[in-house]
Amino acid sequence: MAFLCLQRVLHGTGGGEMRYEIGQVLKKDQVMKLVFGKCSVPKQILGRHLVAGGQVIAACHPNAVRMRLLAEDGSVYEMDMVERQPVFALFLPHRERFAYQLEMYLRSGEKIVHYDPYSFPCQITEEEEREFLRGRWRNAYHKMGCHPMEIDGVRGMYFAVWAPHVQCVSLVGDFNHWDGRLCPMNRMAHCDIYEIFLPGVEEGTGYQYEVKTTEGKIWRVADPYGVAREFGKISKMLNVKSFPWEDSDWMEKRRRADQRNTPMVIYNILNREPEEIEAVPVDVFTHVLISKKGGRDILGYRVYSDGGDFFVPPAGGEDPDDFRRMVQNAHRKGIGVLLEVSLESISCEKPEVTDFLLSNLLFWMTEYHIDGFVFGEQAGDSRSWDDRFNNIEVKDEAKETKVSLDTESRRAMLRQAMGMIREEAPGVIIISDEQNLIRPDGAVSDMEDKLFDFSWNFNIKWSLDEYLSCDSAGRRRDHFKLTLPLQKSGLGRSLLLLDYKNMNNLYQTSIDKSEEVYYDMLSEAKLSYAFLTGIPGKKILSDDVRDDKIKNYLHRLLRMYRTYPSLYEGGEGEQVFEWVNGMDAVSSVISFIRKSSASEEHFLFICNFNTEALISYRVGVPAFGRYRLLMSSDAAEFGGKGRFVNQHPAVIRQPCDFRPYSMTVSLPPESALIFGFGPAFHSI
Repeated sequence: MAFLCLQRVLHGTGGGEMRYEIGQVLKKDQVMKLVFGKCSVPKQILGRHLVAGGQVIAACHPNAVRMRLLAEDGSVYEMDMVERQPVFALFLPHRERFAYQLEMYLRSGEKIVHYDPYSFPCQITEEEEREFLRGRWRNAYHKMGCHPMEIDGVRGMYFAVWAPHVQCVSLVGDFNHWDGRLCPMNRMAHCDIYEIFLPGVEEGTGYQYEVKTTEGKIWRVADPYGVAREFGKISKMLNVKSFPWEDSDWMEKRRRADQRNTPMVIYNILNREPEEIEAVPVDVFTHVLISKKGGRDILGYRVYSDGGDFFVPPAGGEDPDDFRRMVQNAHRKGIGVLLEVSLESISCEKPEVTDFLLSNLLFWMTEYHIDGFVFGEQAGDSRSWDDRFNNIEVKDEAKETKVSLDTESRRAMLRQAMGMIREEAPGVIIISDEQNLIRPDGAVSDMEDKLFDFSWNFNIKWSLDEYLSCDSAGRRRDHFKLTLPLQKSGLGRSLLLLDYKNMNNLYQTSIDKSEEVYYDMLSEAKLSYAFLTGIPGKKILSDDVRDDKIKNYLHRLLRMYRTYPSLYEGGEGEQVFEWVNGMDAVSSVISFIRKSSASEEHFLFICNFNTEALISYRVGVPAFGRYRLLMSSDAAEFGGKGRFVNQHPAVIRQPCDFRPYSMTVSLPPESALIFGFGPAFHSI
């Protein structure tokens, strides 16, 4: 804010009449807005202005008592104080552009010299401004936010922020002692983008935007486009374009990959530090999933961002290069990095918001080489962007209708985002919640939709958890609730959560030495893992599996999944998945086959959910041949009792399960047996 009084005729320090040319620039209405901190276009007053017969240069500082202009040719010009206020102006009788600095003498006796921030042109073009208004300026992050620049031979930092419907915005930080009066930002002509170039500021400096709302309230906000944080809501000036990437082979391989027909096992580290990527076993997991918020439940869909960390890496973001090194090391190990994204903290009713979010996704793909995005269900804060930016609480009596309309706008924006990802970065994985795929006509997107790769399928996991919570009678009664979700088409494009629902209780029983309870829960956990691994779809694990027996079993399962195309190919219907018997509610047994037309390895899964062992259980098989027991969840090496692990069932011509051949097997209680068959297993 500048403190300045103007009469119709402006006077200088000596009481004489100010030059007419200066009065033409320092208009009363604009000056009064500057006086009271309501000026959104300080460049109309400050900086260089061409007038008839020359140019006027004006500057202000609330604590200045004297000011001089230092020209690049060595000339020094005394500037006039206007009405004994800390605003100074100078008329020069020529229109030549030249570099200059301002020499300011403050009341404290301090002298400061710096280039005039308001003498530098705006770096955002009119075309970019128009594209931003349309929601089409995808690479806005190149100029929005904070960026090191050199303008007219002067190095500094360029700042730009979109702040809709506010009175004014100032830049504050260590460089100006957090004084909002010193660096008011300039609003562009056609939109609510505020910008300023600050010469001489170096990387690593903290900053915020000080916003005065239309109600006159003043508050500070982190840079929505800021790439790093110091602490809290203080952004940090950094250059993210200088990292020496060395993963070109990985990026080319990713571009050519057929993601739907390759194995995918994701380790979800949402509740842990991203540095844990270094400890992820590369022979088990293909990707890691990272969130920008800690302490989250993957099923919770909580708020993704506080409005100022969309461009900040996880784990604090003090140094973006640390996160990029981590991504690069993961690529060297053969592990892809996925980022969890939610739009629930943002209302998408404006094209500018859509532009912001599209630019954010492009930023992560380009600057951090992120390999994919996992989109949660888009439900959340229904306040408009204006109200969120101005921190206004809104009480809407028609909240449900508002949320519904806002959810539709998020879905539309998300489909636009997925289309952009497909266009800009082929090979980047897109995983979405099914609710996000609902089309404007209300129809759920079919599995042939090319905008996404995979969708969350929580129905199978929820049905399994509910089923395992039942006693034996309940399991017989609810048997078809478990198998019904498996009737849905498109399972090959599902993302299945592997987590065991009672993992924490399992740890406690192992500590308390309750052997019987521990064994029962251990058996149930291994059965759950085997069942979900056998179902078509990509896999994701967020459990922190600390029990060595379970970890050994689970990792063995996932290695098998990654090895054989029959278990990971994403074909449809009977191409990859074939029921043997999903209707045996009396025995509580489910059996199915995983196969592949391009492979000679096929697998028979027999899952016994009965709490009792089943001796000589007959199961139908597709043909004669050898059926080799590859894994039993009851094996001693996995913490089981080792029952029936050496059985070699013989196939006979006896119809069973609507098949002409069958064999008998013995099933331990709550166990999963996996048999391999086909030409590849005949000689083993």
